[in-house]
Amino acid sequence: MALGVGFGWGAAQGSAAQPGTRVFTADAGLILSYIKPGQNTAFERTMKRVAEALANNEEFDRRRQAVGWKLYRKAEPLEGGVLLYISVIDPVVPNADYWVPQILNEAFPTEVQELYEAYAGAFAHGETLLNLTPVDLGLAVAEP
Repeated sequence: MALGVGFGWGAAQGSAAQPGTRVFTADAGLILSYIKPGQNTAFERTMKRVAEALANNEEFDRRRQAVGWKLYRKAEPLEGGVLLYISVIDPVVPNADYWVPQILNEAFPTEVQELYEAYAGAFAHGETLLNLTPVDLGLAVAEP
């Protein structure tokens, strides 16, 4: 089953990923997800299924993705009641695809359409993918 949705990722954000893929090119990454008011439950339910799909996968790299992927919600809504969810992915699994519809399709092929519709329908302004490179500030903690 081929799934694709334009969530605002791609060349405009400097990603070399092909449509329908979400591959980070740095050691860490962020995904900013802008969710419609009242759609937080649908989004969170779908993301829990993504976490299950990754954590229970037979492939080692998929399980590694689960360990490094943390999801946060900004406490205060944005303008218009839009909710901001921030996925912090650290460390990134090199060359791993973080495209939610693909992950769902691999693990839940009979549920993927329903999960995808809930996921896609929750978005207010799409998503933004950010590749992050750490900056060495030269700081160290001295032992007492």
